[in-house]
Order: sequence, then structure tokens, then C-alpha cells
Amino acid sequence: MIFLVLSCAKNETKKEQNIKKTIVNSEKKVREIKVETKEEFKKNNSIFIDSANFKFQNLVEFNLQNWYSGKIEKELKPLTKGKLFEYFQNDRINGENIYPTNFRYFSIQKNSIKEKIITIIESDESCCSELHYLIYNEKNELISDNIIAGTGGDGMWNYDKYGKFLNDSTYVLTKVEFEELELKNEKTEIKIDSVITNYRFNKNEPFEKIKERKFNKKIEK
Repeated sequence: MIFLVLSCAKNETKKEQNIKKTIVNSEKKVREIKVETKEEFKKNNSIFIDSANFKFQNLVEFNLQNWYSGKIEKELKPLTKGKLFEYFQNDRINGENIYPTNFRYFSIQKNSIKEKIITIIESDESCCSELHYLIYNEKNELISDNIIAGTGGDGMWNYDKYGKFLNDSTYVLTKVEFEELELKNEKTEIKIDSVITNYRFNKNEPFEKIKERKFNKKIEK
């Protein structure tokens, strides 16, 4: 019996040997395939961030001065209730006077496997609009929510907040507030307060304030 087995092994054709090699190599290739391919990730990722909802991509400067209420409603898509919870991931969204239509898709800044960044406008028709810079990790967990631009006013007070990235790790934010005050001599005074803040931005971390400069000015009419 042992002789027969050895004989069979010796008589194995080259063709049969090549077939076995092919099967072994195929098995090796199957083992090398990752659990989630890039195509599968893109499919899953699109559920979290759908580029069709956003108006802009990869912006460097952010300024809402020209984004008045009517323009926001006309040109930017509102979030659904589900997306509102998915993107902000905090209890504030359950508060009073929080409506999905007050939140609008603005830009996609980054949409990679390891890091995702989007911006969303939050508007209050009675006062102000602010732009949220939302950073997520590879599990779509919110790492930080940073206000990088804003505009609005109420009565004799108004403000503008705008900024830009100087490089991949530095964001400069400028905030200017105007307030008109009535004086006793029937004149008015315009008070202007400005703050310029430099923030450090590291991957997957909240903005860190590294420098701040303040300026004040008064103009009497």
C-alpha cells in the first residue's frame, strides 16, 4: 500500500501540480483582502456625508456677511432631523426652538477614511447665523465643534465674524462688533470692538487658541 501511494505521487503530472499551485496562490490572495475595501468604505461613508447636499468643497476662507436669511433658504439645503442628531451628537439638539430647517449644509472640507470635516450654518432669523466647523474621526464620532464664522445683529448692535486658514494647522478668526449708543447731548456714539484670534488646528483635535489681539474704537456723531 505504501508503494502505491509513492508511485501515484511520482506519477503526478506537471499539469496537476500547476493546478494545485494556482489554488494555493488564490487562497493566499483571498486572505490578503481587507474586511472593508475602499469601494465598500465609500459606499458606507456616503451615508454619513453625501456630497450632493453641500454647496462648497475645500474652502480656505469663511465669511457669512453676504449670506442673509433669504439667500440661505434659497441656495442651501436644510438638514433632516436624523442628520441633525447624527452630525451634532449632543443634547442641545433636543432643546426648545431647535429646528432642522435652521441648519443648512455648507461645505465639505475633508472626507477621508481617517478624518471627516464639514461645515454647517446654524441660523436664527431673529438675530444671527454661525458656521460650525465639525470634525469627526474614522468612527464618525464628533471630535470638536468650532465656530469659524458668523454674522448678525439686533437693534443698534451687530457683528461679523470671519476667518481663513493660513496653512494646514493655523486658522485666524476676526470678530468685529458694532454698537450704537445714544448720548445725553442728543448725539450718538459708535463703539467698535475687534478681536483677532489665532487658532492651532491639529488633526482629530479641537481648535486651540494660541494668540489673541483686541482693538477698541469709538466714533461720536
